[in-house]
Amino acid sequence: MLAIEVEFLTGVSVAATPYRREDLEWPPHPDRLFQALVAAWGRNDPPDKDERRALEWLESLGGNSLEIVAPAARPRTVADIFVPPNDMHTSGKIGSRSPKKLATAINVVPEYRKNRQRRTFPATVVDPIFQTPHGAAGTGMAAVRYVWREAQGLNLHRYALENLAKEVTYLGHPHTLVRVALFDDTGTITRNGSKWIGPEGRYLRCPHVGRLDHLERRYRHSRTRAVNARPNPSLVTREFHPFGESKPPSTIFDSENFVSFEDAGGFCPSLSAFPLVAKRLRDALLQIADEKGIPIPPLLSGHDDDKRPTKDTHLSIVPLADIGWEHSQGRLMGLAVVWPRKVKEEDRRNVLRVLGEFIKEDGVNGSAGSLHFGRNGSWRLALSPEPARASMKFRPRYTQSAKRWGTVLPAVLDRHPKNRPAQDVAAIVERACFNLGLPREAVDGVRIDQLHKYAAVRAAPSIGDVSRSLPKDSPYRGRPLAHLILNFRRRIQGPVILGAGRFRGLGLCLPLA
Repeated sequence: MLAIEVEFLTGVSVAATPYRREDLEWPPHPDRLFQALVAAWGRNDPPDKDERRALEWLESLGGNSLEIVAPAARPRTVADIFVPPNDMHTSGKIGSRSPKKLATAINVVPEYRKNRQRRTFPATVVDPIFQTPHGAAGTGMAAVRYVWREAQGLNLHRYALENLAKEVTYLGHPHTLVRVALFDDTGTITRNGSKWIGPEGRYLRCPHVGRLDHLERRYRHSRTRAVNARPNPSLVTREFHPFGESKPPSTIFDSENFVSFEDAGGFCPSLSAFPLVAKRLRDALLQIADEKGIPIPPLLSGHDDDKRPTKDTHLSIVPLADIGWEHSQGRLMGLAVVWPRKVKEEDRRNVLRVLGEFIKEDGVNGSAGSLHFGRNGSWRLALSPEPARASMKFRPRYTQSAKRWGTVLPAVLDRHPKNRPAQDVAAIVERACFNLGLPREAVDGVRIDQLHKYAAVRAAPSIGDVSRSLPKDSPYRGRPLAHLILNFRRRIQGPVILGAGRFRGLGLCLPLA
């Protein structure tokens, strides 16, 4: 077990999220602590090799076994500050990023005084929750503890990590003065410090394999080009739940196992035509399996040996698109092949073989396959195991747990609503939730809002656009489509893909705020 204690010496943490300066970050994300340790490692020239190996070992731990003990946040009232920007010449002209002689220029050139930008530095007052080792009764220290329950090989790197921890004097903003040390008293690490999470869970950024290399590259870039090349925040996140909370119910689809493909050029179809895209990909994979002599499992075809629809869950092909953001445009950017939670190992191997043959089709680099759309051309899809763009991240965007979900593509209802449409739609959708594998206790009491034409997700296609894009031979043509908002009483673990068209992306849901 590895435990790192961060004590806030002034009782205050000044830290903003990397996405919005006005939003408070509490507790400091594990990736922020890792960056502070990397900065401490770079204090020597050249940096210590043993400390580098310790950092590489620490990033390999990831966040799966990580627990965080911290108090709840109490935001402190802060005032806006107006500061001069760093992208101006000393003559006062905008365009250069050189901050040389900035202090002199502020006093001489009036443009610097006029062009100041508003900045906000949100702060948190940290409540003492830990007893000091030799403190009097009622005294405590404001601290956060990061505990990796599984840390094999710690003894090899303990000395280097202790040296790094001693050199960390602030965390994030320089106003956050801290003391960092390895902590061994496992008896005081209790499960009472989870109030910071709240009842619905929280996502925190965690270090990952290759994070140290990324930080080094950004540092070298800033040194060679004399620019402020801030490192990108870690794209690997993990959801934390209150200690002792039961795991939220999940669907028949696996939130951990999927294969992502991204747009690699050619004719990219519209998001509203995605059911046709999913069909073309399925047909292409079946053709490859037939040509290569690979057994076609029901997991891929959706049919048993007698050519009848299988009762077992098979692969779902879902879109990855620019939707749900403030300035989204609804552009299809790729797709994901989502596995069921229960898969035979032999079927999994066969499907992976077919997917491998698909991305070998491209003779240029052997890492992309093509879907053909007649005279419109072909769409090339490249394997994207770790996409950089947020819209391409199937996990955690579609796999997180949430109470409120909205459809990206309309769901296909199993039948037409009859006499009382609202009540009948609710009954149909509840049945679809049961077919999705959700238990009755999770479905009971769900409130279902049926939208008239448009989705609650920004830039998602309307029902009319999807209906007009369905080919004449589509099994969903003529069937009722509905955009929905599902309000569950408790959190549901994604992915949530509802309705009869769930294996071709119809009914894919996105968590709503």
